[in-house]
Amino acid sequence: MLRFFILLLSLLLVSLEADNKKDGLAYLNTIREHAGLIKFKPNKALEKAATAHAKYLIRNQTKSHYEKKGRSSFTGTTPSKRVLKAGYPTAFVMENLSTNTKGYQRSIESIFSAIYHRFAFFSFDKDEIGFGSALGKKKRKINRAYVYNIGSSAIADLCSDSFSMTYGMYYVKDICKQSSKMIPKSLIDEKKDQTRRKNGEIILYPYAGQRGIWPAFYNESPDPLPGYKVSGFPISVQFNPVRYNTIELKSFRLYDASGKEIKETKILQQKNDQNHLFTKFEFALMPLKRLEFDTTYTAHFEAVADGRKVKRRWAFKTTKPEETLFRITKNKSKLNVKAGSTVVLYIVPNTKKDVMSTYISRGGIKVSFLDQNTLKVTFPKKRSSGRVSLEMGKRKIFFDVE
Repeated sequence: MLRFFILLLSLLLVSLEADNKKDGLAYLNTIREHAGLIKFKPNKALEKAATAHAKYLIRNQTKSHYEKKGRSSFTGTTPSKRVLKAGYPTAFVMENLSTNTKGYQRSIESIFSAIYHRFAFFSFDKDEIGFGSALGKKKRKINRAYVYNIGSSAIADLCSDSFSMTYGMYYVKDICKQSSKMIPKSLIDEKKDQTRRKNGEIILYPYAGQRGIWPAFYNESPDPLPGYKVSGFPISVQFNPVRYNTIELKSFRLYDASGKEIKETKILQQKNDQNHLFTKFEFALMPLKRLEFDTTYTAHFEAVADGRKVKRRWAFKTTKPEETLFRITKNKSKLNVKAGSTVVLYIVPNTKKDVMSTYISRGGIKVSFLDQNTLKVTFPKKRSSGRVSLEMGKRKIFFDVE
């Protein structure tokens, strides 16, 4: 009977994991479709590689795309080597990952706030993906890991074909499992363009009319905003390489709900991206301060593409917390709250490095991080006669629980 229960439980967990991956892929594809891109197809080999790397991240307590030989759960030093070992035909892949987010949806949302990783999810020449995840002990620094391997079915198909060498043609090797296999570069470019033609001409993100955007960006490796521990959610524009050749940016601006321009921004493009990861087709507006919750923003973009003017104007809205939101700007604050209620505290950062890492709570309140400047707080069901407070460095909040 016990054996049956264990088997039933394990089958249930496998089913739940499959459903979570299915829901996660549906969520990612919904974003891609709204933005003007085709859906990703699931791929088992990519999933196998992603799952293996997620386990490596947990067991070795790291956040890297690279693995070290000899360590527990090692399957390959790079994403390319790991997917080949898992049975994927080509090394032409990209990898995204996140740690300590809860569930695929939150993981995907966190990746979209990181500009370089966003562009991987929005790749024009990829059309399939594998989701992988792993859980660890709660007391460890990294207890959840989510990995996404992104590939191209068209390039994978080329690796199953044979090609004879022709004088005057350029060939590429180290792209298939048989590293010595030579594939005509013209064919690779042709296959990339076939996939690109299925996608829209210009991709905006957040897309027009999108709601529920988290207002902050914290960190990414490599770092697009060195020196900033907290800033606003990036806004991006991507041009489809199969439809454009040259783009000259004229202006990229952001306005708040009252129509006032947000002046403190940095525009990233190929010529000033110090990490050299932007292509000539990619542009991003980086707000240097957090955006506000529950606010509509409007972006204006102007460029000259292949000699013709391109203009885009679109709006999106940041998320509205379900609970009552308190915006905290002072070092000492006093709030009136109801017993048994749950509120959200947005601790407005004073500087570009003003983030929280710890807190001290009193009075039996339950606290959890929504991000490094935002806390979710639940108060006891019974009114307390003692001190109910929250302390975060220089910031102190006292609560009158009614």
